[in-house]
Amino acid sequence: MARYIRGSVLGRRVPVRELTEAETNAWRELAERAVEPNPFSEPGCLIPAARHLPSGADISLVIAEEAGRFFGCFPTLTVPAGVRPSTSWRGVRRPVFTNEVLRVHHDGTPLLDGERGVDAAMALLSALSGRDRDANAGILVLEKLDADGPVASCLAAAAAALPLPIYTYHSWSRPMVRRREDLTYRRIHGDDTLEKLARKRRLLGEKLGGDVRLVDRSADASAIDTLIAIESAGWKGRAGVALASRPGEPEWLRELCDRFRSEHRLLLYCLQAEDTVLAMKLMIRGGEGLFSVWTVYDEKYAHYSPGNQLLLDTIDRFHEETDAQWIDTCTYEGNTTYLLMYPDRRTVSTVVLAVGGRVDRAWFRISLVPYRLFGADSAFRRRHRGLIRAFDRLLAALKILPN
Repeated sequence: MARYIRGSVLGRRVPVRELTEAETNAWRELAERAVEPNPFSEPGCLIPAARHLPSGADISLVIAEEAGRFFGCFPTLTVPAGVRPSTSWRGVRRPVFTNEVLRVHHDGTPLLDGERGVDAAMALLSALSGRDRDANAGILVLEKLDADGPVASCLAAAAAALPLPIYTYHSWSRPMVRRREDLTYRRIHGDDTLEKLARKRRLLGEKLGGDVRLVDRSADASAIDTLIAIESAGWKGRAGVALASRPGEPEWLRELCDRFRSEHRLLLYCLQAEDTVLAMKLMIRGGEGLFSVWTVYDEKYAHYSPGNQLLLDTIDRFHEETDAQWIDTCTYEGNTTYLLMYPDRRTVSTVVLAVGGRVDRAWFRISLVPYRLFGADSAFRRRHRGLIRAFDRLLAALKILPN
C-alpha cells in the first residue's frame, strides 16, 4: 500500500480505526500548520465518524509522512462500480475512491503542510495508485476543494509530475462572509427587508413574552441534544434525513462537539426568547475562519423567519466578539437562503483523477468525452440553458453520460 517518492515522503492508506496515538498526534499537528484549514479532515471530526457511523470501519486516511511527521492527509471511502460516488459527479462505472465519507459533506480540502506541499500531494496520490493499491479502485474524486487555493495547485502539480490524468468536473460559488473594517454587513439587504425582519422579531417577542436575542451556548454540552431534537421535529425528520433518523449520526455529532469544545474551537449560537429556542447555528474554528456545521430552526415559528434572524445576528457576533476573518457556510450548491444572506463567495470544485493502471486511465479518458461535451460546466450547457432538462432526459435514456 505504500510507495516512496522523491524527498523520501512516504504515502500510505490506513483505516482511521487502526491509527495509533502517535499517528493521531502527528495528524493533529499537521492540522495546526496546514496551508489551508479544514476541521472536517481533522481527528476531531473523523475519529468520531469512524467510531459511530455504519461506514466507519471503511473510512481510511491517506497519509503523506516522513520520519513520523505528517505532511498531508485526507479521508477516503471506496465506492463500488455502479454506485454514484459523490454529490455532484455521477461516476464512470468503475470502483472509485471518494473523500465524501460523511453523509453531509461540508468541505473536502486535504490537509497539506506548505513546506512540502507538492511532495506531500505526490505521496498521497501515489498511495492510491499502482499495482499495490487495494479495493481495486482506480479513480479518485475529491469534492469541494478550494478552486483557487494552494492545495488545489499542489494537487495539479503532483498529478502532472506523476503523471496522472486530472479533470475539474464542476466549479461553483459557495456563500461566505469576510471580515470588514466596520459592522456594515447588513447593508447588502434593502431597508424594506430589514424593517420587515425587525417587525417579525418584535411580534415574535410579544408572542413568547420576552426579547428575542442571540445566546452563546458553546460551553453547554446539552444544547446539542436541543439542536438534534429541533431538526428531527421539522421536515428533515419527516423525510428521514435528520441526524436522529440515521444510525450513529447523533453520537458522531455529540463526540465531534465534545472534542472541538475541549479545544475551545466550538461555537454554538441560539436565537432564543426566554427559554424558547427558535434557531441554532453550530460552527467550528479552523485557522483564521469559522466553518458552519449545522443550522436548524423551529418550524413552528417559520412565519417569523427565525433562521434569517439567526444568520444576521451570527454575522454581527462574528464581527464583534471573534477575531475570525471569515465564515464559510459549507453549504450545498444553490442554497438560495445563504446566497441572499451572505455577501461574499468562495469557489469550490469537484476534481477527478485517474490513479489506477493503464486500464483505469484509458477508461477515464474515454469517459470524460461526454462530460467535456455535455457535462456540468460544458459550453453546451452555458449556451442552451433552456434545453438542459430535456437534453438530460435524452442522455439518460441513451446512457451517453455515465451513471
